[in-house]
Amino acid sequence: CSEKRIKKINIKINDDTYQIKDEIKKCVEFRQANLLKDSYPEHCHLILCRNVLIYFTEEAKLEIYKKFNDSLVSGGVLFVGSTEQISNYKDINYSSPRSFFYKKN
Repeated sequence: CSEKRIKKINIKINDDTYQIKDEIKKCVEFRQANLLKDSYPEHCHLILCRNVLIYFTEEAKLEIYKKFNDSLVSGGVLFVGSTEQISNYKDINYSSPRSFFYKKN
């Protein structure tokens, strides 16, 4: 990450500590949900789901990955854990620019 980008979203506390700006924090939403039953938010730019889907069946994972895709804006990113790679990501409208990152087409 460039220094310019870091300064855009962070406040420097000391030489190796930064704090995310309040205006950025206001854009983040944390929630507890049942991934199979609950509704998903809309217009997400980033979804972080690490080390959760390893506990689901392959059929359930596919359903959840599709729901995540529906929640993302075009170009939005899904970030998963190292053991949760999506083998058929192209079939469900993702590209994979880097390991563990899936971008909505």
